[in-house]
Formats: sequence, C-alpha cells, structure tokens
Amino acid sequence: MGQFRTKQLVLSLAALLSPVVVMAVAAAQTTTASTPALNPALTLSAAQPAQEPGVIDFENVQGPQLGAGIELSDQYAASHGVRFGRGASVHFCARVFDDVNASLCSYPQAASGRRAAAHDVRSGGPAMVMDFSKPVSVVAMRINPTGGAEGEAFVAELRGFDASGVQRAQTDVRFNWSKDAFTWPTSASLGAARAQLSRVTVLLRRTAQNNQPVRFLIDDLSLQYAPDNAVSPVAAAIAEQKGPPRVRDAAVVQSKEIGAAQAALRVYPAAVRKRTVIDWDAVEAALNAQQEMALAATPYNGERFVAAAELPLLLPASAEPGSTTIVGNPDSYNATFKVGGVTYSLYGSRLLTVIAKNGDAPGVNDAVTFAGTEQALTASFSVYGAAYALTRHCADESVTADPACHDRDALAAIAGDLVVVVGDAGRARP
Repeated sequence: MGQFRTKQLVLSLAALLSPVVVMAVAAAQTTTASTPALNPALTLSAAQPAQEPGVIDFENVQGPQLGAGIELSDQYAASHGVRFGRGASVHFCARVFDDVNASLCSYPQAASGRRAAAHDVRSGGPAMVMDFSKPVSVVAMRINPTGGAEGEAFVAELRGFDASGVQRAQTDVRFNWSKDAFTWPTSASLGAARAQLSRVTVLLRRTAQNNQPVRFLIDDLSLQYAPDNAVSPVAAAIAEQKGPPRVRDAAVVQSKEIGAAQAALRVYPAAVRKRTVIDWDAVEAALNAQQEMALAATPYNGERFVAAAELPLLLPASAEPGSTTIVGNPDSYNATFKVGGVTYSLYGSRLLTVIAKNGDAPGVNDAVTFAGTEQALTASFSVYGAAYALTRHCADESVTADPACHDRDALAAIAGDLVVVVGDAGRARP
C-alpha cells in the first residue's frame, strides 16, 4: 500500500518524512519552557464511496466453451472491474450436455437464476482468483461445494491483498453440507474496513480429505468499491502533527538520538516526569469521522486495559483475527498484532520527561521519524497529545533474513490503518 488517497491529493506518510533517524518516542524526549500551540482539531469529511457495481449473478455471460460451461475471465471487467483467473467457468445448474461434459453445478438451481460460477482446482490451482481494476473494500458471495455427504465439513477461505501483494484481510467460513444445499444457505464475505483490495482469492477445503482444496461454486457475487478518500482520521492527524506532545508549563523537545536525551537529563538534574495534555476535542472529531467512514478496530484481547486507559489508544483496523493483545496502565499501553503474518507492536504514552528551559536542547520537527535495528523498524510520532512508537518486528529477529522488515512505505501503510479507541476512563477526558 504505502499511499493514502484523499480526494485529489496522494498522501504518503513516508513521503512527508525527513530522513532523520531517532529512537522510539518515549525514550528520547525532553522539554523546555515555552508552550507551543496545539494543532487545531481535525476537520475531516467522511469518505465518499463510489457508485456500487451491483450483483454479478452470471446469468448473461458469454464466452468460449470450457467443458460443459463457459470460460470465465474478463466478461465483467468493463461493468464491474473484475477479472477471474484460470479455472473459472460458468455453468447451467442441473444441465447435462452429453455423456462426457456434465455441468459442474449439480444442484437444481443457482442461488438466483439458473447459472453459477465454478472453480476447478485441476485447471486453475487451489484458489479462485479475482483481480480488480478499481480497489474494493468488501466482497460477498454465496458458496457451495459441487457435492458432498450429509453433515460433511468444509471451510471456505477468503483472502484480500492490496496492490503491493500484502495480505490485508482474511475470512474463514466453516459449514456442513446437507441435502438442503440446493437452497445455497452459505454466505461468505470479506471486509477490510479502509484497506484497498486489488486481489481476492477464494479457496474451499474438504475437512475429511486432510483439508485438501476442492472445486466449488459461487453465485450472487457482490462488490463494494473502496472509497476514493481512503485516508483515515489517524493518518491525517499524524501527517499534520509536528514534534512531540505538549505538557503543562513546558514545551517538549525531542532528541535526535537517545544519547542526547540521556545527556540532557544529566545537564538538567531537575528533570521530572509529567503527563501530556490530550487534545480530547481532536480525539472526539476523529471518533466521529471514523463512525462516518465505518472504521473500527479489529476485535482485541485486553478490554480491561482499554477501559482503564486515560489516553487515546491507536489500534489496527485490519489485523488478523484474534492476533491483537493489549496490556497497559492508565498512562500507557502496548499492543501486539499481526498483519499478513508479520508481527507488529505499538506503544503509546502520555508521560514525558520535562526539564527546565535551556536553549541548547535539540529538537525534531518531523511528523514521523524512523529507527532501524537488526531486529526491527520503528516509526515514532505524536498525535492527539500522546507519543507513539509503531514497530515492525523482523522474521527470525534478523533484517538480513527479512529485508522487507526495513520497508518504510510498508510501515507507513500500517500506520495509516490505525484507528482511535477510547475506553471508559478516557471518555471522562482526564
């Protein structure tokens, strides 16, 4: 991903950044006396979705013959922006053409009408592939195996990928086949909140056969285009914020190196830890914008820590289900999660080290700063009056083994997927 579109402007967090490398936020911050003005509260309009393309029912498809069916490839490219990969075909349900070529749809009817699309693993590989010329955020369909035994278990696996090939969404639907399958009772959908999906794959596994992929049918395929304005309130606020947060009676200055911060503390023995001032008006504006854009955090573990937090928590909207875990206290938190099999952590705090005024204290005025190590890449930024550090952990704890670990654009894309969450204590605006 790496880029976030907002109306006519292409906003890239990485492009906005200075190449200055600093250590993670909370570890490298000191403050001096004058108090800078906060950025104004967010004024973002909701994303406007494109006109929806309608449901694909496969009734009027034309194309070359493929066995008993019609080869399915780019027939819906102009009308719906979708192209199907190898192995896809359209069949009349319950229609036998001759003794050799039988329709792959053995049911007396499709989910609607008389035709359904099939995927044959022998000619097309394990998964049906759908590529989109215009990114989508939601894909839904009816799905059926081509047959089964009463009570037999299946699992449908849907995966969504962005234009760079990074997996951004996934859904597993488990169901049991029955003699009532002719009613097409199983629905499967894939939603990615704000993520722009350029490819979706669909695979059906038969549990009784060691989860081997099997051929299957889909019908009533519906798509929802991703909004043209895909920038989240958090991404916009990060790009707008410059420098560390504000604390009462002191202005914050961020050191360019952890060593400089430590030296500053030795120079100023009166250094104390203070709470930052949270811009709750901006947080509320972001929450309202998220609601209008239908953005929400992936379900997480650690509700009691969220409830007790007295700062806005930033959490991912498109993490792998069940991967997000939160721990913390009222002034700080740490969240771990996975996206596309990669492990991330996000630390947030409203506690900073404050020192007396001194004109020699170094400062940083960048929206986001990066620090890379052998084991990880960290993006540090401040937003809504708190400091955050988002870390991408290298596979095998080695950037040598995982060179993509230091991809700043990819980490910026994860930052752009963050949403604001406020617990019970935070709603009191402490």
